[in-house]
Amino acid sequence: MNRNHMNMQMDNSDDDAYSQASSTSSIDHLDEPTTSIDPLLSSIDDLETRIVSALNEFKQHPGSKTPSSNHPDIHSELKAILRPVLEIAAHTGPVTARSKWRQAFRSSLDVALEEIHHRLNEELVFPILLESVQSELIPSKRAAALGFFHNLHSEYKLPGSYLDYEFLENVQGAKYSGSLYGLQDKSTVASRAILKQRLAQKEKRCALLLRYWVEGSTACTIPGAFTDVSADGAIASRAVISSSAVIRPALRHVSEKIKGADDAGALRLFIPVMRMIGGVLKRLFAVSGANFGGEDGGKSVDAIKSACVKFLEIVVLSFSSRSQPGTGGRRRQNVSSEDFALEDLPMGHPVITRQALEEIGEDAFTVLRGLAMIGGQVKVDAGVISDVRTSLGLNASGQGSTPSLQIIGILRPAALSYLEIESTLGQQVSDENPFPTIDRSEVETDFNLNQKSYALTINAVSMLATNRPTFFGDSASSLARRTIDPPTVENSALSKAATMAISSHLRASCLTLLRNALSVTSGSSDVLLNALSSEKCGMKIQADKALRMAKQAASLKTAGRAARNRAAVFYEWEGGAANEMETAGSKRKRAGQDKLEQMRAAKAARGLGNGIQLPKSMADACELILLNLGNLSSSRTAASIGDKKKSKSMSEQKRRKPFTLDFFVDAIITNGASLSSDENRWYGRDGGDAWVMDISALISDDEIDDGDERMGVKSESKKKTPVPVTFALDTKTANAAIAAKNGESSDDVKLYQEQCEAAAVEAFGRILDRSRLVRDPSIADFGNQIAARMAWSLKNLKPHNELKSASDTAIEGATSIAKKVADINVKNTCLDSLPSFANEFPLVASCIQFDLETKARKSDGVEIESIISKPSSSLTQRILNEAFLGVAAEEDGSVDKNDRFEKTLELYISSVIQACEKANEKPMDNHRKKLASTAASSLSKDLGLLPTVTESSLELASLLCNIDEISKKAVEASRKTSNQNLATAAATNAAKAASEKRAKAILLALRDAAFQRSKSKVRQYAVKCAVGLASGRLPASQSVEEMALKLVMNVLYPKASDLAAQVVIAATSELERAATYAIENNRKIREANEEVMAKKPDQQPNPSLPLSDVEKIALEHVKKPANLFMALCIRRPEIIKDLMTYSCKEGADVLVKAVRNNMPKLARAASKKYGSAKIALQVADLADTSETALLLSFLDNLAPATGTPPGQDLIDACIKVQEARLVDGQKDPRFIIPVVSGMKRTEVETRLPELVGAEDNVFRAALHRMSERLKRQAFSFREQAGDEPLIGMTLCEQLVYLHKLDFAAAKLRQKRYLQSISLCLENDEVYTDRVIMAALDHMSGKFLSGESLPLGYMRTVIMTCTKHESLHSWICNVLLPRLIEGQVYNEGRQWEGWMRCARMLEAGDGGVSSMEAIKQLPEEQYQTYRNKYPKK
Repeated sequence: MNRNHMNMQMDNSDDDAYSQASSTSSIDHLDEPTTSIDPLLSSIDDLETRIVSALNEFKQHPGSKTPSSNHPDIHSELKAILRPVLEIAAHTGPVTARSKWRQAFRSSLDVALEEIHHRLNEELVFPILLESVQSELIPSKRAAALGFFHNLHSEYKLPGSYLDYEFLENVQGAKYSGSLYGLQDKSTVASRAILKQRLAQKEKRCALLLRYWVEGSTACTIPGAFTDVSADGAIASRAVISSSAVIRPALRHVSEKIKGADDAGALRLFIPVMRMIGGVLKRLFAVSGANFGGEDGGKSVDAIKSACVKFLEIVVLSFSSRSQPGTGGRRRQNVSSEDFALEDLPMGHPVITRQALEEIGEDAFTVLRGLAMIGGQVKVDAGVISDVRTSLGLNASGQGSTPSLQIIGILRPAALSYLEIESTLGQQVSDENPFPTIDRSEVETDFNLNQKSYALTINAVSMLATNRPTFFGDSASSLARRTIDPPTVENSALSKAATMAISSHLRASCLTLLRNALSVTSGSSDVLLNALSSEKCGMKIQADKALRMAKQAASLKTAGRAARNRAAVFYEWEGGAANEMETAGSKRKRAGQDKLEQMRAAKAARGLGNGIQLPKSMADACELILLNLGNLSSSRTAASIGDKKKSKSMSEQKRRKPFTLDFFVDAIITNGASLSSDENRWYGRDGGDAWVMDISALISDDEIDDGDERMGVKSESKKKTPVPVTFALDTKTANAAIAAKNGESSDDVKLYQEQCEAAAVEAFGRILDRSRLVRDPSIADFGNQIAARMAWSLKNLKPHNELKSASDTAIEGATSIAKKVADINVKNTCLDSLPSFANEFPLVASCIQFDLETKARKSDGVEIESIISKPSSSLTQRILNEAFLGVAAEEDGSVDKNDRFEKTLELYISSVIQACEKANEKPMDNHRKKLASTAASSLSKDLGLLPTVTESSLELASLLCNIDEISKKAVEASRKTSNQNLATAAATNAAKAASEKRAKAILLALRDAAFQRSKSKVRQYAVKCAVGLASGRLPASQSVEEMALKLVMNVLYPKASDLAAQVVIAATSELERAATYAIENNRKIREANEEVMAKKPDQQPNPSLPLSDVEKIALEHVKKPANLFMALCIRRPEIIKDLMTYSCKEGADVLVKAVRNNMPKLARAASKKYGSAKIALQVADLADTSETALLLSFLDNLAPATGTPPGQDLIDACIKVQEARLVDGQKDPRFIIPVVSGMKRTEVETRLPELVGAEDNVFRAALHRMSERLKRQAFSFREQAGDEPLIGMTLCEQLVYLHKLDFAAAKLRQKRYLQSISLCLENDEVYTDRVIMAALDHMSGKFLSGESLPLGYMRTVIMTCTKHESLHSWICNVLLPRLIEGQVYNEGRQWEGWMRCARMLEAGDGGVSSMEAIKQLPEEQYQTYRNKYPKK
């Protein structure tokens, strides 16, 4: 059957549910498995076990070399312990993915590789080893864990591993090189999209490994990791070496990210790399002897110095250019793939720039030159450090805005300390003394170099000169000067032998540089020649020869081809032997790899782990039976079944079954179980024991006589028969059968009936066993059919042996799941009668459980996969088909066939759920894990193959989506991870991953049921179940609920119109249920809220947050169905009416709160899809008067406080809504508040009286929306400039226009006019003293130009004097004199207010007095003032 593969969008955006169905977010390929056993999962479990075992051994290692170890040191021993982990993480994982991947389970090999890498490397290996690097208390183990990342990065590049993949182009199309995806996949031409996706996966894996590597290196460079000085130094030196190895691969990856325009991805790795570099540099400049317990620092300090010098060299190489300045890059250099320079860094990143990195490289090179010239680090003054950090914009601790500046802040003080000495030395250069020496007695150092670190410094400077031509001149100059003034025993801490070695090293380095052609082109040859020709060196002859060679090489660079060809004769590269050796080595390597592959293939062919196979030869089988005869019991056990009255006598008398070959074979095959069988059982050996065989005709007379004499029987009693062999039915059995048929009752009849039932059950068991072992799938399927029919026919028969345990497990699961369903109150699902149904048909229950366990056992080995074929239908499917056909039900007429099928399906699903829950209870039990995996896989397959499914069965299967318990257990295990429970934590996380996969499989099954079922009822059930999961009605974890929401919105709804209608109906039902829940719990919520408010009466509650725990629980309950329905409102705006209707029911307050909280997403998405004006008018037409609150909330969110101001179309729409929804013939100003921030200021001024006349809270909201986009202009009154209109009102403008309001013309009372101003002044957090001063200043300025003062002006000034003491000085010295200048005394009410204000400030209690302003009054007005307010 061909299945359509659908895509479920799984991105993490907050607005996923509101996006269009055609959105191009990241998707998961959803495909249904076609087989029930996934070989890859079993392999992953096995690999996880091996990794956990190796990591446990590593964790439990004492950290010192064990006496029995064959390794030379502890580091080699620990590396060998981690070698299996390295092999699995780098090689075995990809090999397993390529060999175990099946198309039926995963859409591509890429998915298999990603799953293995995620489960083994990302979730297990990387976190545990990083934790060891960061917190391990034993230095050797910490170093081994850190070295693992370095080794893994190298192994990743080997053939077949995760980084063995490169993109190629040819005329046929896009291809790739490498063996990661196997040779077969490599031979095909893939699409460019697939190849780019694979490249993205490669970069992701590389970045992840590099980030762990960098984080581990950074953690080990922190000083004080160990209290022991030597241990701390040892791990620090290894960390610096590791940092040196990771810096260039990390920078190359950063460059690739920038090249791909992934600036954020580049920063994710660049910032940790810079942090690592900073840690190493801090370690370098902190290696003084005082910090490490001695003047010389000891071996640990020497190791850190040497490693840090090498690290500085790599930093300079990475942060500098390869080309020489001025060359123009005419020829492309042969660059190693391991190298990195600034040319490799693409331009365009806002933070990672070449200029910033070049500054780091230059400062690091200066530090290196200083180390070579001084023999140590010049003492850095604390003031220099402070000045440098200040100039770079760093804080006192050296932290700043960009990572590169922080590195410069570490390097530059050390570089400047040396440059100060170098500049002083440069001033002393003259013709007589071209190489002045340094007075080292005056130079203080933070630390000195030993012989090894000094030699590494000289090598670094020399190497940088040859590999980075831009540094050649400075390198040659510093080395030449140091050669003239070499270290001595007196002026250094080196021994005599060390000084001689360093001097010789310096001379050799200068000679090497002089021989280089760059010495001529850079003009450094004179300095080097003079240094080597000096009396101290005495190497004039060697220097002259080296200079000639350099000049010849330099001339060849600009010479013609003929000259270069002639010179090539003398410089022929002799590489033939080397090439032959390399070829031989490559052959040996390939041969070794071939041998390894052959060994692995042979191991797989032997079938290791599949158990011992029985001999195929009959002679060998007989010999095996004869050898095992000695293992049988020496005595025969008495029977335990039969007539209880005769059991004692039977045990005492001799048993009459003869010792035949069949007897012994049965005993061997049954492992002795047949020895205790009851001889009264007639059905033994398939019923053969009920027959008696007479062979007396074949026995001669002599044999009869001899035998009779021995047995005490007379020969006359024997009668010979004419037939050689005769068979006769046992008389006792025959009589019991006749009596049972006649309805008689006796002990023999009862025994016979019991044996008949036992015979039927055992025959049933033999059929099942035979169907499992037969190789022909058609015979196996026929056996399943017979077993299924018998299971329904044999009612109330209890199974035996293995089937009994399977039946008990199934009944236990049915009882447990029925109780769980009753506790969580799942609608449409009642399993109270399920346990009784399982007891009524125990063989059915045992078949279902037995089938699950058989599949789990089959997944353990290769035999079932390769040798024994599978039947077309499983036993469980046959059982369900029989129940659906209702053949057995029609025969007895006891149960309705539809009810029987439903109960059987519920029993099957409950068995699967029980298996999954038991696996979660004990995550380390491999059998439970495999049983859960195969059971869930079978369920998802069977749900698609069954003739029908019921609503209760789908809801029951959705219980697999509730993985909260295992998620909490995984978090708890990760939090308590230690050496002892490491395996437990890994197993718990693996169980969590498996549970998530099972939950996703159920969602896929719901999708397929909705898409592929022909019955509309079944499709409706699937949609209702998916909606129930998305809305929280059915229990599920949060992550599964999000996936269910995306399934409903992005897969089911867009598929077909009938599915969309079913989704809307189901979502409406969920919303109605939420409203009912809110109404029923409204009283309880209100009482809880009142209790909380009584305890905190001064607290101002947030309207969007719950007050009490009761309201919080209710809000969580109704939030999910509300969010789902609001998501559907984007697709169908007309159902917003239903949203408002149910939400605005009386008592549904908590639902209203949930809708309000999610209203911004609804409004934003609706306006984006339909246009804000159109959707505003449509929603307004849908809303009734009782739903005005939600309508206002919707309009308010259509015009958010940030972003683009509301357009004119939305403003017109809100005005239209206001005009259409009059309240008692009056306009409601609340409808225009959302858009006042986008109105022209003139229009806002016109509507200001309407807003002033509203209630206080409405008025405050309007003022807030006016100025929300003008916060930066709050203190100014804007003037019109050009034709561009002014939008909104600043706070200053609000006060001005409120004062100028003509309340009489607006039919407002004067009291309301003054009250509106007071409301603003009381809100001193918004209308601050600066805002008030700006408004008063503007109005007083207009007063001077001829306008009259507003009525409430002086009242506001007086209130300001009372409220804002900070404005007293401005009022006394500026405002009051200005009002006098404008002749305020000519306006009666304003003059009265002026005098009152002046009187309030005249006393000067706050140090400011209005006396100067009063003195400026004209004489007449002054007398008037004094008459009213005499001097005190």
